[in-house]
Amino acid sequence: MRTLRFLIAAICGGFPLLGQAAELPAGFTEEVLATHLNAATAMTPLPDGRIFIADQTGKLLLWKDGHVLDQPALTLHVTDYWERGLIGVTLHPDFPHTPQLFVLYVTDRPFVHHVLSRFTMNGDAVDPASEVVLFEGDDQSKLGGHQPAGHQGGPVRFGPDGKLYIGLGEQTARDPSQRLDTLQGKILRLNPDGSIPEDNPFYNQTSGKYRAIWAYGIRNPFGLAFQPETGRCFVTDVGESSWEEVDEILKGANYGWPQAEGMSANPAFRNPLYTYPPVIGRSIVGAAFYPRAPKPDAKSHFFPEKWRGKFFFADWAAHWVKALDPDAPANVMTFARGFNAPVAVDIAPDGSLLVLNRGTIWRDNKSWQPDSGSLVRIRYTGLSPEVAARPPLPKTLAAADVFTSLPTITPREGFTEFTINVPPDQPGIVTRRWIRLPEGGHLGITPDGDFEFPNGATLIQHYCVEKTGAPLETQVLWFTGSRACRAAAYRWTNDTTQDPKLAEEGEIIALPGDNKRHWFSPGAEENLHLDLVVTGFLLPVNERQINRDGQLESWNDHGWFAPRLRPAEIAAAPRLSASADTHASPEIRVRSYLDVNCAACHHPGGPSRGNFDARFVTPLPEQRLLDGELAAGDLGLHGARVIVPGHPEKSVLFQRLKRTDFFRMPPVSVNDEPARILPVLEEWIRSLSASAK
Repeated sequence: MRTLRFLIAAICGGFPLLGQAAELPAGFTEEVLATHLNAATAMTPLPDGRIFIADQTGKLLLWKDGHVLDQPALTLHVTDYWERGLIGVTLHPDFPHTPQLFVLYVTDRPFVHHVLSRFTMNGDAVDPASEVVLFEGDDQSKLGGHQPAGHQGGPVRFGPDGKLYIGLGEQTARDPSQRLDTLQGKILRLNPDGSIPEDNPFYNQTSGKYRAIWAYGIRNPFGLAFQPETGRCFVTDVGESSWEEVDEILKGANYGWPQAEGMSANPAFRNPLYTYPPVIGRSIVGAAFYPRAPKPDAKSHFFPEKWRGKFFFADWAAHWVKALDPDAPANVMTFARGFNAPVAVDIAPDGSLLVLNRGTIWRDNKSWQPDSGSLVRIRYTGLSPEVAARPPLPKTLAAADVFTSLPTITPREGFTEFTINVPPDQPGIVTRRWIRLPEGGHLGITPDGDFEFPNGATLIQHYCVEKTGAPLETQVLWFTGSRACRAAAYRWTNDTTQDPKLAEEGEIIALPGDNKRHWFSPGAEENLHLDLVVTGFLLPVNERQINRDGQLESWNDHGWFAPRLRPAEIAAAPRLSASADTHASPEIRVRSYLDVNCAACHHPGGPSRGNFDARFVTPLPEQRLLDGELAAGDLGLHGARVIVPGHPEKSVLFQRLKRTDFFRMPPVSVNDEPARILPVLEEWIRSLSASAK
């Protein structure tokens, strides 16, 4: 068993609905300050309570007196496709006495490049004529990378030394991060007038604008903050397929990308302060330190002691906000979850936490959803008799009281064991599942075939090693509403006579007797979330999975569905087919696999950058699989599409499932082996004619 140094996590799931309240600690309240934000990228609060909100399309919005002003404070010409656009904003350290702000954006005049400019503010407006261009980046057309180019970075902050620190991404080109003749994949350091400090680490080694490089080996920085007491600089750097990072930025340090992602044994690379892999979050964003002591006007809403001095950050795909202590980075606390794809966090002058929700993926022609963002404020209001913390979860599996015998895994009365058509692709793992409905409780079925669970329902997933039968983990879900539940994971040890204990953090476990394979254990309750599916926690319980061996009919006969299913509905119910089910066509088997293993991310409005829809309920012509346009690179394949009929060698879907490196898909496990559906997928692709759509 290999315990991670830090909490691990990675979620790929759908976005919560706009307006859905976040889950907060006891004593905290959420206030929605603004909705229908178009393409939010960054924010910065003003000392008087106003808030600047950067819109990727080039508009700098101003929130004031309870709403976003109708007239933007500033409108810039930008190129805003994918991750380009208006991406960073910060105030002069002496604001408002020096009413200046500094803005980072990407323009296409005369070529696509980053621009850092200074502007002067007057009242609620920013004078566009006051623009002073301080620094300009590289011509992105000469840097390579996937098209359209992502990984633009964007954080801009002043350090305690009075210098400007800027984070730039590597434009998906990877290699520029390690080069000192490009600005991509770097942390830059400038004087406030745009000149370059002579004490920068590569000032004498490079020339021109490249002297601005302060640190390198960065992938896609999305947050930057300084610890007020020490001046230490921290950056949140979005990972590729293995690790998200919180890095402490040091002068001249190399953070390893693309040679290293996460922890590295190479002494040339500076290791992250904290990491988590694709199991609890896929896109780390935001950076803010909560003050240790309140300002006079912030005492009434100042956070309790446990949150003071902590580094707050978020995950865009997982929708949570966490906090860590830089002096004890293993001690990470989940502050809240259920946000709407957050991109930034900050601390307001009154001591409240601001969370900027983007609510959609980056701007493209298919997946982007305008007006889906929001700005929320989290305040501490104090505990009262009406506000109480949720009861703690049972500390052991025996205390969970779902089995009468742990050695024999015998469930209590009322539980029904069931099987599913297509288990998730977790090599070396077998799973048993049970469900119990409360007296008078019924399952509902959504139009997409997902189940809605009644209050009081319980579901168990029990994972074992396929080779030996040794138990690994038992997950218990106690439902409190149709898609809401309390959830716990109980991790077994090699001594199976021991009562499994509640898992408090994520872990990667080498399978006993099968050490080449590993198991992602999601750990804490916030990672066991129905609609934010994590690696190591998939809940494949729905109509199309249950529809086998008479199970759907049996559940219906027992009166478990409301309304009861009619015979015609049962006959017409969709059914997934496993890869080994030769009675089903290759197409059905492939689409079943994608539904179980890929649809959590690849669905309309989901966090994936791919354009296709992996859901089985979507008709094949509408899935954008066959001859589907690519959105995240062609892997260097000539004439590549998602699937090129007749040509697996040109089909990016096939090639991604075939890989075992950072580009492997799906990220269901950390095993270095290709997806098991590959032979069926190849058969299907070769059977397709060039005219197939």
